[in-house]
Amino acid sequence: MQRLRRVRVGARLSATFGSVTLLLVVMIGAAVWNIVAQRHADQRVATSAALQRDALIAKFRTADLNGWQTGYAFNAIRGVPDATADTVGMRANFLTSAEALRQDLARIGAHDLNGEERRLLGTAEYAFDRFMEADERIVAGYRAGTPAMIAASNDLVAGEALHWFDQAAAAVDRLAVQAQADTASDAAAARTTSTRGLTLMVVVGVACLVIATVLTWAAARNLVNKARNKAILAAIVEQSADATLTLALDGTITTWNSGAERLYGYTADEAIGRRVAMLLQPDSEARHAGVLKGLADGIEFQFEETPRRRKDGREIFVSTNVWPIRDDDGELIGGAATERDVTARRQREAEQKTADERAARAARLESLGQLASGVAHDFNNLLAIILNCIEFIAEDTGAEVAEDLARIRNAAHQAQELTSQLLLFAKREPTHVEIVDLNTVVTDATDLLSRAIGAGVTLRCHTCSKALPVYANRSRLDQILFNLVINARDAMPDGGFVAIATSAVELSEDPAQQTLPAGRYAQLTVSDNGTGMSAEVKDRLFEPFFTTKPADQGTGLGLATVYGIVGDAGGAITVDSTLGAGTTFRILLPLSQFVRPEPAPDHRTRSSSGLPG
Repeated sequence: MQRLRRVRVGARLSATFGSVTLLLVVMIGAAVWNIVAQRHADQRVATSAALQRDALIAKFRTADLNGWQTGYAFNAIRGVPDATADTVGMRANFLTSAEALRQDLARIGAHDLNGEERRLLGTAEYAFDRFMEADERIVAGYRAGTPAMIAASNDLVAGEALHWFDQAAAAVDRLAVQAQADTASDAAAARTTSTRGLTLMVVVGVACLVIATVLTWAAARNLVNKARNKAILAAIVEQSADATLTLALDGTITTWNSGAERLYGYTADEAIGRRVAMLLQPDSEARHAGVLKGLADGIEFQFEETPRRRKDGREIFVSTNVWPIRDDDGELIGGAATERDVTARRQREAEQKTADERAARAARLESLGQLASGVAHDFNNLLAIILNCIEFIAEDTGAEVAEDLARIRNAAHQAQELTSQLLLFAKREPTHVEIVDLNTVVTDATDLLSRAIGAGVTLRCHTCSKALPVYANRSRLDQILFNLVINARDAMPDGGFVAIATSAVELSEDPAQQTLPAGRYAQLTVSDNGTGMSAEVKDRLFEPFFTTKPADQGTGLGLATVYGIVGDAGGAITVDSTLGAGTTFRILLPLSQFVRPEPAPDHRTRSSSGLPG
């Protein structure tokens, strides 16, 4: 019984061993078959992937080819030297790219293609050959140099060459799509084979399979989450209103978002691959080199207002943040920058500053005017009492005392004239106004002004050919001319010239540029090539009693009076002056719309040096 039992046990063990052995043999055979099948499937995937890679390279090469052709054609039209030379410039790059594309198509042809892929390749090669033939005709036309041949070449670039390029590019694109579909199909087949092998291996390693499945799922989920996060970040960057770009360490642009397209005017295709220096002003090259060096050292940069140059040549200002980029191993691979347009903000700040300065200046002059008005009124009342008392005393005194009283009376009258000027500056002095032709005022005053300026100064008068009617007091316009011309003479101790000119100007609505409303104005300019003035002097020029002359040569009321007369007439006065380069006063007076005076004399220019001859 024991022997029989041992035999049965041995038989069972043998059967079990045999079954296990058979199972192992089956599993090993299945594993070997699966490995072979998997290897064939992987080879098909690799082959399809290689075809897809070559097709995508050819696809990108077509875009490069078209860009170089467009570039050398544009240079040829602009007359750039050697624009059509085969060995230099964009034409040489075009030929290099064409040869590379031809090699790309040859590599695609070396693959095991199906019928549809072979047809698409034939279409691409045929269209490419036609494109290159058209290019030869284009180059021949540009090299001929005649207008007709150049025009024919331009037509070929935009016509036949573009047609064949589109045919070749479309065929290569469809070939890439087909290769991608084949790759996906082969990858699916490979996955099916792999799944079958895994299913067979479940018999001998369920636990391992479960663990492997769990690990694979976790890894896949992690990759999906990472890919999703990267896609979200990429979408945020792409849709950002700020310009975002990345650079290689040598300054070559590698990515370019839509915000950068809107800010600079360059499309991504135009910007990527070019140096970021194309966005910089010429005087920024040194700082640009320092930034690139700093990026290579891992340094971040921030600039508040940096000048940049758009595609259309317009200068803009941006706030910039630049930081280095590292790969997963911590190696520096380039830099990234975000830039925000602050041109409008900078302009608003500048306009606000100008407006504030103008308002402060106007407020200061207004305050001085009110002060001058109060002082002048009170002083004028005192002078009236003094003059009346002088008249009473003069009637009862002798000749010697009367002479002294006459001197006192003359001094009081001079004081009255000063108060009148102060009241005029403060716009408190009533005046009689009428329609006056500004040309006539300048013409009639020429002889008197010529006598006043002396022999060492030349007076030039240039009047507008059309009448310039303004609503103002004629004598005060003469006073403006006299004051400005005399000041110009005093600024030229060694002689020079004074130029008086009239013209009509049109002002638009631009509060940052002028204080007057939009409309038509008569312009009077008085220029000299004298000593000029500093910014500090120019800022206080119209203040009463401010003067740079010695105390016995000026009261400081001349330009204050001019300022008051111009303001009283509804106009504005500005001054441009540089030390050593002379001064120009510009006065704008509203043109009258109600009364048309007699036409002014014909356009004429008068010149005088000292007394009229």
